[in-house]
Amino acid sequence: MSRRAFVRGGLLGGLAAMGLTGVEIVRARYVHPYRPVLERIDLPLPDGAEGLDGLRIAFIADTHHGPFIDESDLQRAIGLLRNEEFELALFGGDYISESPRYAPAAGAALSAVMEMASIGGAAVLGNHDLTVSTSRVQDVIATMGIPVLRNDVTVFDYKGSQLAIAGIDETLLGEPHPHRTMQQVPEGVPALALWHEPEFAEMAAAEGAFAQLSGHTHGGQIRIPGIGPVGLPVHGKRHVIGTSNADGMTVYTTRGVGVYRPPVRVNCPPEVTLVTLRASSS
Repeated sequence: MSRRAFVRGGLLGGLAAMGLTGVEIVRARYVHPYRPVLERIDLPLPDGAEGLDGLRIAFIADTHHGPFIDESDLQRAIGLLRNEEFELALFGGDYISESPRYAPAAGAALSAVMEMASIGGAAVLGNHDLTVSTSRVQDVIATMGIPVLRNDVTVFDYKGSQLAIAGIDETLLGEPHPHRTMQQVPEGVPALALWHEPEFAEMAAAEGAFAQLSGHTHGGQIRIPGIGPVGLPVHGKRHVIGTSNADGMTVYTTRGVGVYRPPVRVNCPPEVTLVTLRASSS
C-alpha cells in the first residue's frame, strides 16, 4: 500500500487493513509518535583521521514542529541529550510543517541543543522548510547562531585535528551541488556530509566524504514485520533507516523526531541520535 493510498483510504481504515487491532491503532496515533529514544551509533573514520577518534555529535532531524508535534514534544526529545556530553550538534532539516509560524519555536529548540555542544554545530534545510517559505526557516535558524549550510562547508577543530561538515542543499526544492560543496573542503581534512535526503549518498561518496548523516524518510514511520515500510517519500527510497553502505561510505539515516501525514508510527519510534566517530584502531 502506497502512502498516498493509505492517506486516501483513511487513517483508521488503512491501519485496520494492515491487521492492527483497535488498541494498536490508538497507540500508533497517540502514543508511539511521542516516545522518542536516544540511539547511540559509531561512524568509522578514514585512515589518517585518528585525531578525531571519540568526537561526539548530537544529530537531530525531522522535528516537524507543526499540527502534530508541539513544543512539549520537542522538549521531550531534546531532554534525551541533557545528561550527555557531545562536541558538535548537527541538524538534518524538516524542522517545521505547514506554516512558517512554527519556525521560532523550532529554532529555539535547535538553539538549546546547540548550547550543549562544546565546539559548535551546523544545519541543512529540508523540503518542508522550503515548502512553507523560501527564507523564513533559514533566517530563524541563522539568527539563533546556527550556520545553515546550502552547498557550504564549515570546519571544526577538535583536540588539534580538523573535521569538515559538508552541508549539501536538499534535493526536492533546493539546488544540491555535491561536487561544488566538496571542493570547498580543505586538502587533507576529512569531510562528513550532511544531506537531508539520503537517496543520492553515492554522489557524496564519489566526492570523498567518509560518511553521511541524513533524515527525510522517518524510517518509513509505519513498518510492518515481514513487509517493511508501507510508504516512503520521494528521494527517500534508498538508505531508508539506520546504517547502510553507499559505495564504501557509511550512511546513517535517522528515524527523525517528528511525524507527518499520516501522523502515526508503527515499529519505528522517533529518534535523537548520538554519533561517535571511531578510528579503526579503537
